[in-house]
Amino acid sequence: MINNKDVTVHIVFPVHNRLESTKDFLTSLSKQSAQNYKLVICDDGSTDGTGEYLSTHHPDVTVIQGNGQLWWTAGINKCVHYVLENSCETDYILTLNNDVLLPDNYIEQKLQRSSEFPDAIIGTLCVYSDNKNIIETSGYIMGFEKCEGKRLTKPGEKRTEKHKGVVEVTHLPGKGVLIPVTVFKDIGLYDEVNLPQYHADTDLILRAHKAGYCVLVDFDSVIYSDVNANNMVLPTHAITLKGIVDTFRGPYSMNNFSIYNNFAKKHFPDRRVKYLLKTYFKTISGLTKRYLQYRLKRLKGT
Repeated sequence: MINNKDVTVHIVFPVHNRLESTKDFLTSLSKQSAQNYKLVICDDGSTDGTGEYLSTHHPDVTVIQGNGQLWWTAGINKCVHYVLENSCETDYILTLNNDVLLPDNYIEQKLQRSSEFPDAIIGTLCVYSDNKNIIETSGYIMGFEKCEGKRLTKPGEKRTEKHKGVVEVTHLPGKGVLIPVTVFKDIGLYDEVNLPQYHADTDLILRAHKAGYCVLVDFDSVIYSDVNANNMVLPTHAITLKGIVDTFRGPYSMNNFSIYNNFAKKHFPDRRVKYLLKTYFKTISGLTKRYLQYRLKRLKGT
């Protein structure tokens, strides 16, 4: 068995502005009990001084320049590609966002869990940074026959004693995922052509799951996520008609039809229409229900 001290965790993520969030992340990273990590950031055309700050204050960070048009998938692919050329077979890639904070033992705990589950892909419990007892996200189980995915936890769910240990899933969000470098060498990188912004993380982990890799959510591995209220993530967040419409329009929007269609072609080739109908019915129904509930609360003045 490989000693955890003999491996390197390569932390990767793209950034476009949000310098203050990056600073806060770097502060939490510097406090890690395990220091056998390297950080690779794709600075995709930031105009807020991110590149200059990293060069001056964190020369140990590898910064890959983008042109401002990479979006998430191409940006993180540049990071992963660099790591694959500068890593050992026993190393790991850890995907994160720059708007998260890490407990001091986060990397150490991740490596300890990886020693229990060699070759597994291990996700994280993401909780809301303003209230660490409220869950943002964790993992998902895809029902391929029923053409629908189910959340292991709901956004806004209260964290309880049942959220402990590891649970096997089919796919994970991109925040806090420890992936052996050999997985990328086996199945390839994120699909930046068909999924340039959203759902590329889901696609990659589903591909790994189909290839036989064990995929786990580790409830004992926690990160603190600064969820943007404008994204309408939590049930308590304000929701507007414009916000709903914006999630559907534009080539890089979360619910864009071509993105979901590309995803369906890859994972539901024989049931694509069924998957799309169920996905959009569930999405539209959920957003409509939340909007009506939000308006009703506003009318009641609560």
